[in-house]
Amino acid sequence: MKRTKGALIAGTAVLAMAGVGGGIAFAADSTPTPSSPAPAAAQQHKARGLVGRVEHGQITVRTKTGDQVLDIQRGQVTSVSATAVTVRSTDGFTAMYAVSGTSTVRVQKKTSTIADVHNGDQVAVAALHTGNTDTIRRIADAGPAK
Repeated sequence: MKRTKGALIAGTAVLAMAGVGGGIAFAADSTPTPSSPAPAAAQQHKARGLVGRVEHGQITVRTKTGDQVLDIQRGQVTSVSATAVTVRSTDGFTAMYAVSGTSTVRVQKKTSTIADVHNGDQVAVAALHTGNTDTIRRIADAGPAK
């Protein structure tokens, strides 16, 4: 149950960080158990507090087809092209992500294309990590840094 709870919180964190209510779906058993110490609302509140402090990281989630490793990052776009985006977090961590035909792009909460993402924009990225490649599943662009 702890692993399932962790996967749910991690999945929620990725989606919330990306500023979406749906999107990347992860299969996890969400059946509540009588031994849950806190109500669901309290757990969601704790997860949102954590999400606000996330800069970058890697999580493993269980899906219907097996475990998947996701890289997550929030930061400023330092380079963007039709095939790749480079993001730098406030702590200086920088990573490059591949853009594919299945990458979902949202700019200011509207469906968009990678052409609408610009250097200096604040973004949240959830990318599938396979081997040495991180391919964007979802990128949410909040617009230029303030």
